[in-house]
Amino acid sequence: MTESGIIGILGGQNSTTINDFVVGYEQGARSVRPDIEILVQYAESWNDPARGETLATEMYGDGADIVFQAAGTTGLGVFKAAQESGNYAIGVDSDQALIIEKTDPEQAKHILTSMMKNVDRSLYRALELYVDGKLLFGQAETLGIKEGGVGLARNRYYEEATPEDVKAAVNRAEQDIRDGRIKVETAFK
Repeated sequence: MTESGIIGILGGQNSTTINDFVVGYEQGARSVRPDIEILVQYAESWNDPARGETLATEMYGDGADIVFQAAGTTGLGVFKAAQESGNYAIGVDSDQALIIEKTDPEQAKHILTSMMKNVDRSLYRALELYVDGKLLFGQAETLGIKEGGVGLARNRYYEEATPEDVKAAVNRAEQDIRDGRIKVETAFK
């Protein structure tokens, strides 16, 4: 989706959890455009939308035309900067375009998609395992695309802004992850 060949990501802080978002974002971007330039900024705050707007405005000013935010409410400033600069943003955790459209439908048009944490599916899965007597207590597990633990918001903004060939490439990549042909890299060692 980038036209400039430059994208950005704003993290709430420089931590392994946020760097896991960075690693996945970079891997995905480089899988379709190896020469892409990726700008990475850390707000060192989770609740400062003005700081998020400033950092995103800098990235857009440096040529990024898409900025992914993984910064809590600080990331709301990314959406404002995207709207003001006429660029795109990517939300996190929930379908942020659908949340934003209730108060600012024009801003929502600048949110291409969101990386979804499907907590509802994860909880349902845990309850199902519990009922079946298969839930392992005291152990952590990682749920990804294959398990339905994460995914992409495919709302009307995504449908309208994303060309069919890009949608097809996204669908292929997701299937390749499910089938084990793509191993998603991680910041956790």
